[in-house]
Amino acid sequence: METLLAERRELEDLRRLAVRVAGEAAAYLRDRFGLEELLSVVAVHGHDGDEGMRIDVESEQNIIELLEAEGFRGLFLGEEHGLIKLGDDPYIVVADPLDGSKNYAGLVPWSAVSIAVAPLPAGREPSLRDVVAGAVAPVFPWPVLSFARGRGAYEGGARVVVENGRKTRLVLAYVEKPEQAAVVHEYLRLTSDKRSVRALGSASLEIVWAGLGRAEAFIDVRGRLRVVDVAAAIWLAREAGAHVAVEKHDAVLTQVVRVGSVVVAANEEAWKRIGEALRRTGHQSLDAITL
Repeated sequence: METLLAERRELEDLRRLAVRVAGEAAAYLRDRFGLEELLSVVAVHGHDGDEGMRIDVESEQNIIELLEAEGFRGLFLGEEHGLIKLGDDPYIVVADPLDGSKNYAGLVPWSAVSIAVAPLPAGREPSLRDVVAGAVAPVFPWPVLSFARGRGAYEGGARVVVENGRKTRLVLAYVEKPEQAAVVHEYLRLTSDKRSVRALGSASLEIVWAGLGRAEAFIDVRGRLRVVDVAAAIWLAREAGAHVAVEKHDAVLTQVVRVGSVVVAANEEAWKRIGEALRRTGHQSLDAITL
């Protein structure tokens, strides 16, 4: 019993750490919103040419400083700094310092900071499956969303679950090629009535929105999302009670690697439709990639 209580306290402490750091990092970004000098491109990431702006770099540095001020002395993985060692604590923090950079640069108020925490397992690298706590903090005023594995999902200080009674008829989806669009087209064809499709520009927030039932589903089969983009959001959605699938759910947390397809469904009906749409368009079965 004492061991179980200690584990629960540890998880809650990690969740609260993520909430504090993500919330303060979001406030940092909010205070700098609209400053043109922070939007200059200072880095290009990967083969896709994703651009890192000065604000991305400054936000990530701010997160590192916030973690150090909190006494965190483990490993840190971020898009801008890569993997760095802050000390010998047996944990790793995975951070996206600004998810929705293009929105932020374009003065569109839909972006977020994501913080995920995982213990370092013995004898192997930590993976996406090891994440135990985290937070997604919208940059623009909204309560910080957070979770602890086995302890639930939270919005601010209140426990939240999938809002199954809410009928949004909203599908959040990202496509770049005809074969990706075919999945969404098939999903819509399988529905019995009208749906609206949106891509809002901050994957972590959209995963969480689907996870809470504020959207019917999130679908991304482009294969471009990375561990920093989804590590907190997918487990938050899962803790809220949503259905979640990630193609590479054993992706390591020590590198900014891609995780493949990511889908989230707020209810069983939407989940079955996604599975059928993937099957009919030649994509991987949900059975193989469900968290």
